[in-house]
Amino acid sequence: MAERRINNMEKIRTAVAQDLLSGRIDLLLGWEKGLYWWQSRPLFARNSEDLQRLTWDSFCVANLSGYLQEELKENKKIGILLKGCDSRALNRLVQDQMVDRERVVAYGLPCPGLLDPRLLKQEAGLELTALGIEEGEDRVTLTGTKGKSIAREELLLEKCRRCHHPDPVGCDQLLLPPVGSREDRSRFHQVTRLEEIPAEERFAYWSSQFERCLRCYACREACPCCSCRECFVEQEEPRWLGKAHENSENFIYHLTRAFHSAGRCVECGECQRVCPVELPLMELSSKIIKDINELYGEYQAGLDTEQDPPLLTYQPDDPAAFVE
Repeated sequence: MAERRINNMEKIRTAVAQDLLSGRIDLLLGWEKGLYWWQSRPLFARNSEDLQRLTWDSFCVANLSGYLQEELKENKKIGILLKGCDSRALNRLVQDQMVDRERVVAYGLPCPGLLDPRLLKQEAGLELTALGIEEGEDRVTLTGTKGKSIAREELLLEKCRRCHHPDPVGCDQLLLPPVGSREDRSRFHQVTRLEEIPAEERFAYWSSQFERCLRCYACREACPCCSCRECFVEQEEPRWLGKAHENSENFIYHLTRAFHSAGRCVECGECQRVCPVELPLMELSSKIIKDINELYGEYQAGLDTEQDPPLLTYQPDDPAAFVE
């Protein structure tokens, strides 16, 4: 496994180096290792020295497409490494006319699923600084715990455990072999469970969640769908949201953001991953996606760039119970 990972890394580095060093692209968006072994952070590579830090491992979780709008202001052409969900985010940004596709070179990296450091810590019962891992094809061995071995599937991030399309779509170049779709995974298990709870209990559940919100807007900053040039929370005229830290204001923020992402969310899970108080934000997005599929037919944002988003089209037979 380690040897294959090294070979894959060299293949990736060689492919992107040809474009970066030849001047075909001005900047490469990828990942590099962070301070700890369980952290891989965004890398902004401009030369061969930067490329030596490029990595591709089970912790390259950040959706790099969210950086394109800002970086394209200063660079004529950008190369970007994309997992399955990341590629769908790029496609949605292009469909929303927020990114010029001609100025982007997309390198696809089929994703085997990324590991969740929180689950690793939970399984080991140790701080991650005292832990290490050895990855096999289907299992992960926790070093520092007398070699405890766990099925890899059980250690994946939540978004990866329900991901149906790990292979990138619409990329200019696929750098590694595809891993295939995973249609057997349940996308809406948690949402269905919440739907079965009485309305009063659901309200109490979300009230308890949202009252923990710090309104730091990390979810908005990490979300590639939050691409508006001016967010409603900063608007002065009219003012949509107050400054007070009240639960009613938190409700307004999260529900407005979720509905604004309707038909655009690619389920990359960045909002939930970066939340400092670990709010279950993917449940909101998943509920809206589930409703859209039931009302307007199956649709997955960014998967088919030729398919019009359901909320941007009109059909005479569209359900309209709200006006009856």
